[in-house]
Amino acid sequence: MTRVGLKGLFLALAACSLMAVGCADKDKQIAELTRQYNSMRDERDKIKTESEAQVAQLKSENADLGRRLADTEAECAQKDAELRDLKSGKAVKPGAGKETKAAQGWEATAQGDKISVGTDVLFSAGQASLTNEGKKALNKIVNDLKGTYANLPVRVYGYTDSDPIKKTKNRWEDNLDLSANRAMAVTRYLTANGIKHDRIETIGMGETHPVASNSTAAGKGKNRRVDVIVVK
Repeated sequence: MTRVGLKGLFLALAACSLMAVGCADKDKQIAELTRQYNSMRDERDKIKTESEAQVAQLKSENADLGRRLADTEAECAQKDAELRDLKSGKAVKPGAGKETKAAQGWEATAQGDKISVGTDVLFSAGQASLTNEGKKALNKIVNDLKGTYANLPVRVYGYTDSDPIKKTKNRWEDNLDLSANRAMAVTRYLTANGIKHDRIETIGMGETHPVASNSTAAGKGKNRRVDVIVVK
């Protein structure tokens, strides 16, 4: 074969080699791009799934917060109305509407049926531990809460007269402190005798909302009390 023929054959072989290398590189590029695309698509699907789950969770939490907000606003409105009635001393007629008839010794009020027990009966002076006489007085209330007023919510309010704490200053910071502890003592006795604790709210009122004048001993005696109210 002539020198020209060999040179032509060499060039042809070189061209074919370059084309083969070019084709191989192109296949590698296609494979790499395909891999990258599949990886990005998988990542997109993952993010989309997580986003949809988070959106669903947020919607659920938002709906729950909306319900809780509505319930809280309703309770606040009810408490506000009850507080206004309590401050004004407003009462409703016994047996009004479809309410349960008040048990003996209970008074129908705007909040519900109420019974008051003097703290002079329930406690010794300046103390928050129930006396035996006080426990006997509460036994009737326990029976009524189990019978006539079964399963209804209960509020226990503690009150004092306007005299500042002196002899037991080492035990009670002020009248509010004393009234709260006395109310809690009554609540604990009710729960210890079968009234479910989740039915009862316990509130210390101190010297606020007197029912008589604090200028006389008799009036102070009436103001020193624990009110048990069945909320209807």
